[in-house]
Amino acid sequence: MAPVTIELKDFESLDSDEWNAIVGNDDGAPICSTVAINIRCDDKTYMHVPQHILPTETSCKQSYTETIHVPFGSRCDISMSMACFGPICLDNNVSVYYGSDATSVPIRSGSAKSDAQLSFGVPSKCLTEVLSDRNFSIFDLSTEQGTAANALSNDGLSEFSCIDNRFRNQGFVLERFALAVFNASVHFNSSNWEPYQCHGFGIPAFHVSCSFFSITSLELEVGAVTQIGTIPTELALMTRLNNLVLRGNTFTGTIPTELGLLTGLVRLELWGNNLSGNIPSELGALTRLSALALADNHLTGSIPKEIFGLPLTGLW
Repeated sequence: MAPVTIELKDFESLDSDEWNAIVGNDDGAPICSTVAINIRCDDKTYMHVPQHILPTETSCKQSYTETIHVPFGSRCDISMSMACFGPICLDNNVSVYYGSDATSVPIRSGSAKSDAQLSFGVPSKCLTEVLSDRNFSIFDLSTEQGTAANALSNDGLSEFSCIDNRFRNQGFVLERFALAVFNASVHFNSSNWEPYQCHGFGIPAFHVSCSFFSITSLELEVGAVTQIGTIPTELALMTRLNNLVLRGNTFTGTIPTELGLLTGLVRLELWGNNLSGNIPSELGALTRLSALALADNHLTGSIPKEIFGLPLTGLW
């Protein structure tokens, strides 16, 4: 079971005049109250706390935590409602963490006033261990990383590969996560997301080549995406890439500086998109790069001097 900690803090309060106006006296007037909170994971209730009056100014300034345990691989929904006294309703912030205290990995936060409903997911145990140190967003189902982690938790192969150290140690799971985040960002024109990524994964939207269980080439078809999105920084997890071709699609945003971590790249093609901003100087770390194609975008500024030190035979 996965430890999840709920923290309540930053309580709105009633002063004595407000309480007196509501009930006609100030005897035993509550200073503040917690929101009611209910957490269900896969249709089972794991936490239900009704509204609770905090009767002193000191208690209103404290924070309160409770740790529950939910199944790995589950989706959880949080419902919150404010405490109301007559026409006045009191709110407080609610934060959710993966771990046994409020210094653990943050998952979601909100309040009953602005976020009466929150959702989060806990990936399978092995995927959580592998991914949580790299990106906290894997628990947040409203993010591309959370969507990807949830998908991998339910496809069978990813969990099996994660447990098998032959794949885990070679970054197999991290590469699969990077591709799943990419798909969550732009929704590739493919429904083929179950197979091993070196044998049919993502066809016909893109094609991959592998060596010893690692992806060495990722090439998109022109018009492979079905919604506008960005190039995710998670592509830097595919550390053995030497060929990355993302031409002729609708990618927006900037060129991720993290692509400079792919030091084995020989070919990088990003032309024919809607990318903007400057060409990152970090691409100067790609000391094996021989082909760089960035034309037909909306890039600004000059070409960084670091680029001219590369062994390029083609630059357009």
